[in-house]
Amino acid sequence: MTTPQPPPMAPTVIDVHVHTFPDDLAARVLEKLTAAALLPIRARAAGTVADLLNQMDAHGVDCAVLCPIATKPAHFEPILEEAVAVLSGARGEEAARRLIPFGSVHPAAEARHGQLRRLADAGVRGIKLHPYYQRFVLDAPDTLEFFRCCRDLGLAVQCHCGFDVGFANEPLCGPERVARVVREVPGLRFIAAHLGGWRQWGGAAEHLLGEDVWLDTAFLPLDEHDAGARRLLREHRADRLLFATDWPWLGFDEGLRRVREAGRTP
Repeated sequence: MTTPQPPPMAPTVIDVHVHTFPDDLAARVLEKLTAAALLPIRARAAGTVADLLNQMDAHGVDCAVLCPIATKPAHFEPILEEAVAVLSGARGEEAARRLIPFGSVHPAAEARHGQLRRLADAGVRGIKLHPYYQRFVLDAPDTLEFFRCCRDLGLAVQCHCGFDVGFANEPLCGPERVARVVREVPGLRFIAAHLGGWRQWGGAAEHLLGEDVWLDTAFLPLDEHDAGARRLLREHRADRLLFATDWPWLGFDEGLRRVREAGRTP
C-alpha cells in the first residue's frame, strides 16, 4: 500500500528590496519623490510598515528586506534605532518575524567604519546604499575600502545600480563599476539592484551576466520589452538572482508576474 504524500509546500517568497517610511511622513515623502521624478511614476501603496505587511499577506510574500537610505551622515542613528526596534520585537511580533531590516551608512561619514561595526554588533545583516542620494562613485578607492570593511564584518551590501528616475544620467554606479567592485573586493556579498543597472541593462548583460554578483529584480523596466533586462532575467545564475520590487514603487503582484513571465524554471 502506498503511503499518501503531503502536497508540496509553496516556495518561500522573499522580497530583498522594499522601502517603508514613518507613518506621519510616508505620504509627504512619496509625494515629494513622485514630483521630483524625471519620468512618470507613482507609488502603488502607502509605504508604511502596516501597509507593507498587509500587502505581503495579500500577495503571498513571506519576508521582506527593509532598505533605508542615510542621505546624510546624521541619519545613521535613527536608522539603526529602527532596525533594532524591528529585530527586538518592539515593532510587533509579525514585523520581527517577517521583516529583515538593513542599516545604512553614509560613505562620507567620518565614523563610517565604526558605524558598520555597530550595525554588525547589533545583528543587522546588511546595509543599503544609493550613490545618487549619497553622492559617491561606486568604484572610487575610498568606496572600495568601505566595501572591504563591509565584507570583513559579514555585512551584505544592497546598492542601487544604474541610472535613477529622479536624477540626470550621471555615470556613478553603472554595470562596469559594479564589475570592478566584484573584482576588487572578492567575497563581498554585493546585491546590484535593478538587475545590475537601471536603464543600463545592455551593459549589465555585457559586464555582469553569469558573474559572482547578486542581481535583484527591483522596479523592472518601464518598457517591458527591453532585451537586456529580459536576457538577464532568463540567463543570469539562478543562485545569484533575487526577487525584489522596490515596493511601494512596484506592487508585489506586478513584480511576481514580471519575473514569472521571464520563463525561468521553478
